[in-house]
Amino acid sequence: MTWMSYVRQGFIEVNGARYDLSHMRGPTFELAIAATARYPALTLLIEVEFTSHCVSFGPKEGEILDFDVLGQDRRILDHRRVARAFCFDRYRWSLSLPALVRTLNGHFCNFTGQGNWLVIRAIDDQGREVDYEIYFRLRRQEKNALRMVVESAYVRAPDTPGAGVPHERKGRIRFQVMAAKVFRGEPLRDPGHHRR
Repeated sequence: MTWMSYVRQGFIEVNGARYDLSHMRGPTFELAIAATARYPALTLLIEVEFTSHCVSFGPKEGEILDFDVLGQDRRILDHRRVARAFCFDRYRWSLSLPALVRTLNGHFCNFTGQGNWLVIRAIDDQGREVDYEIYFRLRRQEKNALRMVVESAYVRAPDTPGAGVPHERKGRIRFQVMAAKVFRGEPLRDPGHHRR
């Protein structure tokens, strides 16, 4: 079944257990942007969409997922109709995503070099701190609205390299600044790109 079919249905059933997906319908929230010397104050509506990658994993490079071993009921077809497997760990963390995206207005986001942004949050889970990486894109919608597509979100295993690592080499931008620039059609430049 496709991801959007699961989202419309509101759940996925795996091994006889039902996992609620109503939180993956994507919230809408307002973002107030303060006036600057050049621009008046602005209130934007942020419409959020979560992809299947927030609750599923794909095959490693050169491999395929064996659903005879994983279980056929874990198969989710993503937006490109690529088969992914429902991930119990990603699902558990996804429950916090709607609340997390609403708090982005006061946070910095990291440039990934892939045309999207990364937010790294240290989350205390059972007494340990982890990096919960949230990858997303922003684009202008209607009059005063932006569309935020959360492409993926997962806890990075310690010492695992990836798009958002190493953290210290990536430039950062405040979410409010990013949203204002996207809304106005201004380019986003990675300030860390030219550092040596």
